[in-house]
Amino acid sequence: MAACASSQVQQLLPQPIICISGADCDAKWNRAATWIAANSTFKIQVRTGTTLQTAGPVPSETTPAFTVTKVARGESRFEITFNGGCGNPYRCVPSIAESRARFAQYVAGEGPASEVSPEVAPAGTPPAGR
Repeated sequence: MAACASSQVQQLLPQPIICISGADCDAKWNRAATWIAANSTFKIQVRTGTTLQTAGPVPSETTPAFTVTKVARGESRFEITFNGGCGNPYRCVPSIAESRARFAQYVAGEGPASEVSPEVAPAGTPPAGR
């Protein structure tokens, strides 16, 4: 059982998202914005070259709000960080750890933008599996 729990924790603790200034960072930053738009109940309220922030959270609600930042790490390298929270102090749905893992996977180009079914996916979002 400990091995299973350890495996699950590793899946929820993604590697830092590092990008190189230029096309690499531009692509990853655009993927970050796409993921937030597809997975947040709240609209993006702040969108700059270094910050993506949704509205929210709403007090007592389990719906997460997100903030993503692009932080300079030197030598034309940046780290894209992900933070989230919800108005309910005991629980977010989905959990912040789960959201962070899916976000990192998508921004790295390894997963779908959303778990939303194709019938309700936002306009311009390809159906899952494509």
